[in-house]
Amino acid sequence: MVDRTCDECGGTTFHPQNDSILKRKLPFVKGPLLLCDACGAKYLPCECGALFTRVHLTIDVEGMRSTCPSCGKKNGEIEAFIQRGGPEGYQ
Repeated sequence: MVDRTCDECGGTTFHPQNDSILKRKLPFVKGPLLLCDACGAKYLPCECGALFTRVHLTIDVEGMRSTCPSCGKKNGEIEAFIQRGGPEGYQ
């Protein structure tokens, strides 16, 4: 079992949620996100089941990860997004 802990509140229970706005604005959001039951923070899940990175329309890229903290998998789209400094060009 992969450890899932919310970066925002330390919560450990999550449920899947579709977010059509984030899917439209952030092309690396392709499927359901994981929503923290305690605070509502949304996370992009990794294939390994871990919380890859938090996603939000107003999140500072400093709070995002381009590498899964559990399995080490990299996401090139997120890395490019972080290098650009945010959603510029994603409309």
